[in-house]
Amino acid sequence: MRVIKAVCFGLLLGCGVGHSADHHYLLRLDQAMDHISVEAHLAGGVTSLTARNGDTGSLDLLTDCSGERLTARRGRIRLESDQNCVRYTYPLQRSSQRVVLADDVFVTSPSEWLWIPTLGKEDRVLIEFEGTEDLNVSVPWQMVDPRTFALAPSPESSRSNVILGNFRARTIKLPGTELRVALLDGPTKRLSEDKILPWLDAAARDVAGVYGRFPNPSPQIIVMASGPGRRSGGGSAVPFGHVIRDGGEAVRFFVNGDKPLDDYLGDWTATHEFAHLLLPYIESKQKWISEGFASYYQNVLLARRGVYSEEEAWRRLNRSFNRAREIHNPPSPNDTGKHPFWEVRMLVYWSGAAVALLADVELREMSDGKESLDTVLGRLQSCCLPSHRQWRGQELFAKLDELSTYKVFSRLYDEHADSSGLPDLTELCRKLGIKPVGDKVELLDDAPLVHIRRNIMKQKGSSYADF
Repeated sequence: MRVIKAVCFGLLLGCGVGHSADHHYLLRLDQAMDHISVEAHLAGGVTSLTARNGDTGSLDLLTDCSGERLTARRGRIRLESDQNCVRYTYPLQRSSQRVVLADDVFVTSPSEWLWIPTLGKEDRVLIEFEGTEDLNVSVPWQMVDPRTFALAPSPESSRSNVILGNFRARTIKLPGTELRVALLDGPTKRLSEDKILPWLDAAARDVAGVYGRFPNPSPQIIVMASGPGRRSGGGSAVPFGHVIRDGGEAVRFFVNGDKPLDDYLGDWTATHEFAHLLLPYIESKQKWISEGFASYYQNVLLARRGVYSEEEAWRRLNRSFNRAREIHNPPSPNDTGKHPFWEVRMLVYWSGAAVALLADVELREMSDGKESLDTVLGRLQSCCLPSHRQWRGQELFAKLDELSTYKVFSRLYDEHADSSGLPDLTELCRKLGIKPVGDKVELLDDAPLVHIRRNIMKQKGSSYADF
């Protein structure tokens, strides 16, 4: 056997955890890292197992734990009600998602080889890796101990990654979270921890500063060196990033390892991606909400950190709003999913940002500064995040109204979600003292809501650095 540190499986099976159903899985990797063996101990009453993208024809040695062959057809492993233990082997070379980064590091998707029961809201799959101690493990699931993880129901927004091998695993701690970071070097370029870790720390603190804690207690963070065929992205320090919600929450970045630290710290990508975690997963046809709120906060939070001046942050927002207005015959935000993404991309990202800005200003004005988009999102995290399911946009806005003193969200949704193009921000800009001049802005000091404009972008004091 190769690599993954053993944990006391017998103790794990006997522990009481207070969930509706805990299913216990033991995973073993062979010496050559070619096969993964799975032994599943199931709670009672399970009659079938499925894998999200699995093919039962790819499984070897599929039996119950007494050695009796099991039936697999039509994407399911069929079980009798008293068959509570299953064994099988999956040849990793058959995986369409396998990426070999080095002789002893590879990335694979458990959606192809992890066959599990249908999970209720309170159910979990407890997964233990067994082996020796010479490999690291990175997974999106919540850590129970260093080699045991809990997979819970999730929206399955895209395929998660499991990383096994001799890569560097690091932890970044800040209020409300421990970021579990996997650093995956390129074939010729070793990623610098002196650049990657401070950049991730700063971006995570940006988002933790919204309401004093990070929205997820232990996300998986994957940082991969970009290169040919791996999101090279031209001259950007961070060419690409995205959030994955599949069995847990993860954020994956492709980075240009040659860039200096200042380029990382000045890049908005990580702040944008981490800001996605402020909301639950919204159904894909309404991605204007999740992308819009994250786009709004990427500018607000970089201003609060001091990367952007107040003027620069408003200039960037104004420029992006202008580009969204340039779309010919624009659909409504809710109809953007019916169009080719690249035709409506700016509307997807910035219609939701305009709605977030409208909500933020209204809440601050109506509450005399006591309530804001920040505070309402903090209450959303306390009640509902991380979320195990997909949400509809109208449902999210209704929940935000339920959590706020001033009911602005559903009204804004009704006014703008099905209206073509970008919300009209002319009157809002006048009240805030933002005078658009092409793609630039002039900030006026005699506007009625100038105090709100300043407070939205206000830099944090020294206590912010102590998060």
